[in-house]
Amino acid sequence: MDYLAVKHTHMAIAVLSIVLFYIRSFSRLGSGAIAKNKLVFIGSHATDTLLLISAISLMAIAKINPLEQMWLLEKIVLVIAYIALGIITSKQQKTNVKVLFLVATTVVIALIGKLAVTKTALFL
Repeated sequence: MDYLAVKHTHMAIAVLSIVLFYIRSFSRLGSGAIAKNKLVFIGSHATDTLLLISAISLMAIAKINPLEQMWLLEKIVLVIAYIALGIITSKQQKTNVKVLFLVATTVVIALIGKLAVTKTALFL
């Protein structure tokens, strides 16, 4: 498959993944009914799986090694942090703690986006 097609697919899936994350998160700040919806739950996990597949495909097509490209290594570490924060956020009971973790996750998402656009390491 063509690199640009995979890249644009990856970007579209990333946006969908983020939108679904916020839908679930804001739902949990309220009644949580949308977050508990099977279609939303399965759709979120399917989207994240496709996001991972497209990311691996991009690395393979471009022959990029995250051990040689520090920006990509940082992005992978931040994606792991995003997943961990998302899990932690979903398990919180107190609204103010949920909001705090939601803000932290938003910062991580912004950093991931910055790395994706600039391809310049922030920390390493």
